[in-house]
Amino acid sequence: MTEFNPVSFPDPNDRIMAALAHITVIMPFLGLIVPVIIWITQKEKSKFVVFQAIQAAMYQLLLVFAYFLGMLCYMVSFFSVFIFLPFTQTGSEFFPLPFIIPMVVIGFLFLGYFIFIIYAGVAVVMIFQGKEFHYILIGNWLERFLSQDKKQVGLN
Repeated sequence: MTEFNPVSFPDPNDRIMAALAHITVIMPFLGLIVPVIIWITQKEKSKFVVFQAIQAAMYQLLLVFAYFLGMLCYMVSFFSVFIFLPFTQTGSEFFPLPFIIPMVVIGFLFLGYFIFIIYAGVAVVMIFQGKEFHYILIGNWLERFLSQDKKQVGLN
């Protein structure tokens, strides 16, 4: 039999707290507060929960940044309708193009948001299974950053 390793098998309470930090992505702006609260309250209790909460907060900050960038693109495409409308002719095949581009941009915004939610759902499922989860780019960077921070303080 294999020996029980608390790092690879966090207890159910830790898994619930870590999953809660990730699932709050469904509330884009308010959900950012929950991982921060979890991090503050659990930072002395569980390294697993702390890592997952910080990672979830960074992921949600990325979502907020992507949202504002997407809305900027939408506003540019929306106001470009008023710029290009005088140059399009009513009978032309390009006439509906200035009206379609903003709708395509908003469609990509919704698609991107659902992809963010699905990816966070994958994180929740993996955490409930007791597995370690790393978001692409964020998780590995955060792990290196936290281990480097411990070396600088002299904890390692």
